Amino acid sequence: MKQLCASVVFSALAVSSVNAQDSGAVDSVIQGWSGTATLGATSLTGNTEASNVNASIRLGKTVGKWEHLIFGAYFKGDATSLEEALDENGDPITKVVNGEEITVLRAVKSGNSDRLSIGYQPRYYWRPRTYFFGILDYEKDKPANVNLATRQLIGVGHKVFSDASGFLSIEAGFGNKTTEVVIGDDVNGGVAYFGANYLNRINDNVTFNADFRSDFGGDNTYTEIGLGLAFKLSERMAVKVTHQTRGNTDITNPTLESASDSDSATAINLVVDI
Repeated sequence: MKQLCASVVFSALAVSSVNAQDSGAVDSVIQGWSGTATLGATSLTGNTEASNVNASIRLGKTVGKWEHLIFGAYFKGDATSLEEALDENGDPITKVVNGEEITVLRAVKSGNSDRLSIGYQPRYYWRPRTYFFGILDYEKDKPANVNLATRQLIGVGHKVFSDASGFLSIEAGFGNKTTEVVIGDDVNGGVAYFGANYLNRINDNVTFNADFRSDFGGDNTYTEIGLGLAFKLSERMAVKVTHQTRGNTDITNPTLESASDSDSATAINLVVDI
């Protein structure tokens, strides 16, 4: 117990000393990061209710030959659906309208879409346009039957071109992917990875981007295509129209009659440079 108390006191004194002697350490870590944050939301009320919010962030920092990228995305959607109103015995409730007996319906609100993804990608440029990279990421997408998916990848990337008009980069690698599904058999094992990112500054106020990435595994193939068109409002703000298509084979929910192995989303978002 005496050793434990002494350790706690010593640690507290050490932390206080570091804070006092180098108060700018945290600032030095934070400085140098830049990127974009996007946010979009819709709301519908009245006879039916629906709402959704989507947000994403992408930050980057360069230190010598190293480039660090942090990215994340979140989507949350709620909507009402109609179902038969039941009495305490489980029988449909009816009422007479204009002399006709009809079944009473009720609106039920539920969260029908919930997606979260975060990731980190370090890059080491051994040549001006060629780099080694690693990817660590996490995703949760229960409507797509994905309770949890993680990847650990390494590979090589190359910037085909990069200038004032935009850039094109391609990446290839391999690693491990673990997919824990909500219902069904989990999918784990090695995957091959390919990705491409393209950006074109059409003029001073309009920018187009296209992204593609895919994981190829023995039991599962994942693909994602993203398109975006941004219109500049000011030095740090823009409005962006995006369309994203995602495909995930062989892990659809077997209990859902309308289950699909692909999802698409179109949104209009506010983009802020940070």
